[in-house]
Amino acid sequence: MKQEGEHLLDEESDAAHHFIKANNGGRFCTWRNAYFVTIHILLLCCLVVILPSTTRNLRIHQYDSIFPELRSLRHIVKTEHATNHTQYSTYSGPPSDVNAAAWEALIQPLYFNATAEELQRAGIRPEAAVKVKDGGYIAALGVYHELHCLNKLRYFLYEHSPAANLTQSSLDYWIDHLDHCIEVLRISLMCTADTSLYTFTWPDDPDAVFLDAQSKSPRKCVGWAQVEIWGMKRKISLSPVLLKTVPDDDGGGI
Repeated sequence: MKQEGEHLLDEESDAAHHFIKANNGGRFCTWRNAYFVTIHILLLCCLVVILPSTTRNLRIHQYDSIFPELRSLRHIVKTEHATNHTQYSTYSGPPSDVNAAAWEALIQPLYFNATAEELQRAGIRPEAAVKVKDGGYIAALGVYHELHCLNKLRYFLYEHSPAANLTQSSLDYWIDHLDHCIEVLRISLMCTADTSLYTFTWPDDPDAVFLDAQSKSPRKCVGWAQVEIWGMKRKISLSPVLLKTVPDDDGGGI
C-alpha cells in the first residue's frame, strides 16, 4: 500500500509538473506574443513620426537646393556685432560718398536672370513669372531683397526727414514701402533666429539713456564671398526691359 501510495503520489506529482510546465509555457507564449506585438506597434509609431519628418526635411533640402552652385555654402564663425551706437561701419552713418558707394556695390546683384527649370524647382510656374526681354525670368535672392529693404530704410531715415517737405502721395508711398520692408526683415529674422548672447554694462556717461550692449558671441555665418560671386555672375540691370505676358487660349504665350 505504501508503494502504491508513493506511486500514486509520484503520478500526481508528474501530472502537477506537466500542468505547471504547460501553464507556464502558455503564459510564456502569451507574454512573448504581447512583447512582439508591442515592439511592432512601437516601430509603426516611430515610422509614423519619422517618415513625415524625413519627407519634410527632403522637401526643405530641395528648396535649399534650387541653385546647384549654392547647395554647399561654406560657413565661417564670426564675432562681429553692432553694439556701439556711435561707431559707424562702411554701410552706416550719415550719407556720404563712401557709404553710398558701399551700398551700391553691395546690392548690385539685386536682380538676376532665372531659368524656367530653376523656377520650377522653387515651385513657381514659369508662365506666371515676368520674362526678361533678353531671355529668362527676373528673380532675386531673398538676402538681396532684405539688403534692399535695409538700404531703403536707411535712405528714408537720412534723406526724407519731416523737414524734406514731402508731398502726401510721396509720404504715403514711403510709408507703405517701408512697412513692407519691416515685414520682410521680421520674417527673415524669425527664420534665421540668431541666438548670439548680448550682455549690458552701465555707460560711463551719466546722462546716457541706454545701457551699453556688449557681445563677443561666436555665430555661424555664410561665407559671403561665395554668394556675392554667384550673384555677380548672374546679375542683370536694376532696370531691365521686361515683357508683359498675355495668356492665350492655352494659358501661356506673350
